[in-house]
Amino acid sequence: MLTVTAAAPLILATLAILLARQSAMRAGMLGLVVSIVIAATVTEFSLDSQGIASAVIDGLLTTATVAYVLLGGVTLYWVLRAGGALERLGKAAADAIPNPAQRVLVLVLGVSVFFESATGFGVGIIVTVPLLITLGYAPARAALIALLGQCAVPWGALAIGTVLGADLSGLPAGETAMTAVWLSLPFILLCAFATLSFAGESLTSVSNILSAIAYSVLLAAMLWASSAWISVELAGCIAGLSVTLVGLVLARIRSKAHTDGNGLFAAALPLFVLMATLSLTRLVPAVGDFTSSLLRIDVPAYDFTLSIIHHPGFWMLLAALAGILCLRIPAPEVRRLVPQALKQWSIASLSVAGFICFGHVMLHAGMTDLLAETVAAGAGTAYLFAVPAVGGLGGFLTASNAGSNALFMAFQSTVAGRLALDPIVVAAAQNAAGANITLASPGRIVLAASVSGLAGQENQLMRPALALGIIGLLLMLPVLALL
Repeated sequence: MLTVTAAAPLILATLAILLARQSAMRAGMLGLVVSIVIAATVTEFSLDSQGIASAVIDGLLTTATVAYVLLGGVTLYWVLRAGGALERLGKAAADAIPNPAQRVLVLVLGVSVFFESATGFGVGIIVTVPLLITLGYAPARAALIALLGQCAVPWGALAIGTVLGADLSGLPAGETAMTAVWLSLPFILLCAFATLSFAGESLTSVSNILSAIAYSVLLAAMLWASSAWISVELAGCIAGLSVTLVGLVLARIRSKAHTDGNGLFAAALPLFVLMATLSLTRLVPAVGDFTSSLLRIDVPAYDFTLSIIHHPGFWMLLAALAGILCLRIPAPEVRRLVPQALKQWSIASLSVAGFICFGHVMLHAGMTDLLAETVAAGAGTAYLFAVPAVGGLGGFLTASNAGSNALFMAFQSTVAGRLALDPIVVAAAQNAAGANITLASPGRIVLAASVSGLAGQENQLMRPALALGIIGLLLMLPVLALL
């Protein structure tokens, strides 16, 4: 009974989303309320008012780092959208590759991954769906193909979920991300071949098979190399851009294809600003040390530090400002987009906050420890193969690997410690599983359906997307056995 009580916040938050069809924000807040009530009334998990407040504050401080990235990413997205940059950039890449199989692979593994990594929040879907419909794909096919561009979500939104997971587990983000690449490679390959299938392209063509494998391996290799030697935060952007550029170069060599460059420089400039500034602050130690020392918020009691200037959120906001200027967005349009961006940001931040805060209350009250001890005692070392299922559940519920990590990373890490499992492998599996299943999450499905004009017909997308997500989780198991 005590174990069920400890799990109640997770169970009720899960049921709120799956059965009551509540939003992630409401589910997270429900979990927070339930965890506080348990901590205040159950003797075994007793926390006084100061202890509860301390746990919530700890969660809010962790949320602040995530919310800062969310603010920058959402603002940048609305600026690029208002200036027409997203359509220009995506269409230019599509027009430059005449071969339909090559084009759709580059759109999914290159363009979509790049935009998702630069801004997050399903922007890759929003960019890709209209392009695919313009290219002649039926709305349902376009939506399914666009969902497959979520194959590199561990590095989405400048890897905010991976960085948060590393923070919650106390492990290096770089090592966690590098291990996550090996766990994600089978899923990336699955998404590449599913892309060809949904696009109606031959799966027996040698050229298509080799292209799917080559682009998948290139994407994974660049994710690994960038996470290892450049920056986890930039890895997805670099990998997606690499696939896109290789696709464009190959098309140019094969068919002399090219695209109209009119307006492309202005459309791409905000993203160049973002990548350049992040590269400087991450790759040049002197610059990084300088920006880290400016406008620091330190809360020693909670071991919390936030460098306002060094943080990716600041540079995303700077890129958004550059976008307003170079895309010549008029002042009235800026005044309209700011409230829209803030509304989306507040909803996303509150959704993450609820899950992070009730996770911290559970941790401070000993609920997480009890659950970890129970699971460890029952599963033994075989628990390693259950890690993807737990992470996948979090990703499905929250449509975010940041949300999944907020829910389960502390729990997974505690179990790993109890069973003497490799903490890096467990953290990477939690992160990758929570990220990969997001393509089938209600949040992403609703987004894809709304963009493709299929609102109310989400079931057409949910079944195949969920099947792919589950297969992706199963494909992790042999990789876990080898690591």
